[in-house]
Amino acid sequence: MWVDDALVLHYGHKQMKNSHGEEKVIKKEDISKVFCSSNSKVFEVETKELKANCDTLFVVLNEAYYTKTPYGTKKQSKDKTKMAISSFKSIESVKRINNDNSQQVFNKGLELSLTNKLSNIEVGDKARLLVTYDGKAKAGVSVAYANKVKGVSDEDGHINIRIQKAGLQNIKASMTLKGDGVKSDEIIHSSTLNIKVLK
Repeated sequence: MWVDDALVLHYGHKQMKNSHGEEKVIKKEDISKVFCSSNSKVFEVETKELKANCDTLFVVLNEAYYTKTPYGTKKQSKDKTKMAISSFKSIESVKRINNDNSQQVFNKGLELSLTNKLSNIEVGDKARLLVTYDGKAKAGVSVAYANKVKGVSDEDGHINIRIQKAGLQNIKASMTLKGDGVKSDEIIHSSTLNIKVLK
């Protein structure tokens, strides 16, 4: 998932040659909340528009249930599905950091934030990241970059990722929790961080 330069929210693989037709634009009705950090102030964008004047933009999608059956996967909870085999609830978000002046932690579920200055990061440098859950540092969260898991956050929620190429970066944190057993067996939290590295 990523927010492009035109402030359009996409879902799928950013590398189009690997997308297999799965890339799509996310519509406003699929968005739960949009938050904007501007001049060190954080506010919710009630219209759910992705605004250009945000130092950091944070988008939370609507929660969704997926249940596997012998006949395929249905987008509904386990308790509403006949012949359910397994199910999960998906909670997803994406954050785009645009400059160094941003308030980055929004205290909204799983988040990835940048602890070094965006303007100082070049190809070959490390992006120093902080993983939080509801604003608190979270250990043991898997972090992937360039479609590969690079490691897990340490006891202080930190992990470093070396930037491989210029352009918009997609770094994704994910963790799985136990569901209620009625609507879902698992709850999968995932949050993507977008930063743009110019050189």
